[in-house]
Amino acid sequence: MSYEFEPACRRMEWLDPFYKAVWEKAFADAIPISGTFELTPRCNFNCRMCYVHLKPSEIHRYGKELTANEWIRVAEEAKEAGTTWLCITGGEPLMHPEFETIWKELTQMGFFITLQTNASMIEGKFQKLLEDYPPKGVKITLYGSNDEIYEQVCRVPNGFTKVDQGIRRLKEMKIPVQLVSTIIRQNEEDVKRMAFYALNNGLGWSAVGGIKNSIRGADSEADQVRVQEQIDEAKYREIKFRIVEKKYIDIKRKPCTYCKDYRVGFWIVWNGDIRFCSFMNEPNISIKEMSFNHAWKELLLYEEALDWPSECITCKANKVCFKCIGTLTTESGSPNHVKEEFCSKIKSIFFKERGSGSYE
Repeated sequence: MSYEFEPACRRMEWLDPFYKAVWEKAFADAIPISGTFELTPRCNFNCRMCYVHLKPSEIHRYGKELTANEWIRVAEEAKEAGTTWLCITGGEPLMHPEFETIWKELTQMGFFITLQTNASMIEGKFQKLLEDYPPKGVKITLYGSNDEIYEQVCRVPNGFTKVDQGIRRLKEMKIPVQLVSTIIRQNEEDVKRMAFYALNNGLGWSAVGGIKNSIRGADSEADQVRVQEQIDEAKYREIKFRIVEKKYIDIKRKPCTYCKDYRVGFWIVWNGDIRFCSFMNEPNISIKEMSFNHAWKELLLYEEALDWPSECITCKANKVCFKCIGTLTTESGSPNHVKEEFCSKIKSIFFKERGSGSYE
């Protein structure tokens, strides 16, 4: 099958030429070189914007967590299929009942592993484990610069103190740390202090504001806490840029093709479903019931078949409305239709600019 568009790796200017070549080969041959294991929906934090976290009493309503043996079997098969980069996340992955067993086995398989954690549980039990079986790096969610902000965002006491301790231990172990902050109303005034904390500790840091609604059961407050004004302003600038510069979108191009993981990446949910995107509630391809190779082929078929909702295909603003299919799904509940509320602001910008004569 030939493709008229470039793979996402060609747009990654930061990517090492060697890895870019590896990525291109994987794209051409549909090799799953990059994967994420979402071990559990459990978490010791209760962040207002989380789309994954479930209380232990709620987990059975959505499935059963994979056991250590199941994760190890999947990892062995994924490695055989070509997976090289692996992210371990949750919820809080350290809260999986068999995390220690899973971690020891995975870190000895030859993956480049990134651990994604809130870092509050590193101090103590898991410090020795990470010393003996270190990851390639740790990605830490930083939600504030003090305990008060953490209590507002994560609804836990002493959150920052515990996270700071975890970060210090990882630095002592010389494990690379990357910080990422999700900005909501409860911490938007703390952004500069979070940036200074990262700078003062010599750590990389990035901030995101695109809060997604949860359609996977989590008790998210996304609609109440997202910094909507800044998001709307960014969307306005993007659409106006596309109109003025005539950087139009090809609606005939399938939605999955815009993602960096298209044909090369996967996400396995805590209950064993392999998916294209962590935000979505489909497809329900279970690696409990088939081999990883079989599940990967099923996922590729899903990616090729998924198209934009009919409303998007016929919309007059579709040439300037860029959206990822995951975002559309979280806003509308399904990738197969789109709510009018999702479109109304974009349409208003489009018709305003078209009226000015700047759109052809």
